[in-house]
Amino acid sequence: MKTKETLSTRIDAATKQEFTNVCESLGLSTSQALNIFVTAVVNYGGIPFELKARQPNKQTAAAIAELESGQGNTAINLEELSDAPT
Repeated sequence: MKTKETLSTRIDAATKQEFTNVCESLGLSTSQALNIFVTAVVNYGGIPFELKARQPNKQTAAAIAELESGQGNTAINLEELSDAPT
């Protein structure tokens, strides 16, 4: 007879709620979804999707570079920011 093991983890409340909402919209419990993931990892022999860090798009990357080089505009308040040259 197979025995079941317990796997527990900590996750922030907002992420847990979002995960629960997605699972429920798919007709799954969180436990069922995690069991599917665990089985997929075992069958795949690793994480069954690409893991990578989010990268900024070209416009955001350019803005970050501009700020890091000291060339960015600064403003004390929103009015001053809206009056800044573009």
